[in-house]
Amino acid sequence: MNATSSSDKVVIRGEEFLRGAPMERVPGVRDLKLIYPETGFRPRSLILGIVEIEPGCRSPLHRHNCEEAYYVLAGRGVVEHRDGATEYEVNAGDAVLNRENVTHRVRNAGTELLRLLVVGGIMFVPLLPNWPTDSPYEILEEREEGVTGASVVG
Repeated sequence: MNATSSSDKVVIRGEEFLRGAPMERVPGVRDLKLIYPETGFRPRSLILGIVEIEPGCRSPLHRHNCEEAYYVLAGRGVVEHRDGATEYEVNAGDAVLNRENVTHRVRNAGTELLRLLVVGGIMFVPLLPNWPTDSPYEILEEREEGVTGASVVG
């Protein structure tokens, strides 16, 4: 039986994944929503997504009010915590825990696509009225004006 109501959705097909999350504000980053309220699920405690970062690119510096875990599916990268004060090299098969409200970003340090399976705590319900933005993410840097193409980092 494949038909379900939105309250008991169990499976999402690849063609149903959604894009457009705040991480995509910078070039070279795709943030795919899989198990999210926006994809028809009603999760109570966590969400699931995939983040893809092109070689030489990085996610924007950000934080959120929940814990988040990464499992590195493919590629090689560096996770920066606390505005780059601490860096952790990661490779396919590694896992990372980002604590709530710790600033972080990920950069692709390899020559192939960096793919992260992302599991995060639900950050939607407790947002208001205390979170500093109207989004679950607080993006701390934007794309530079006049820059085209990928944001290359060294």
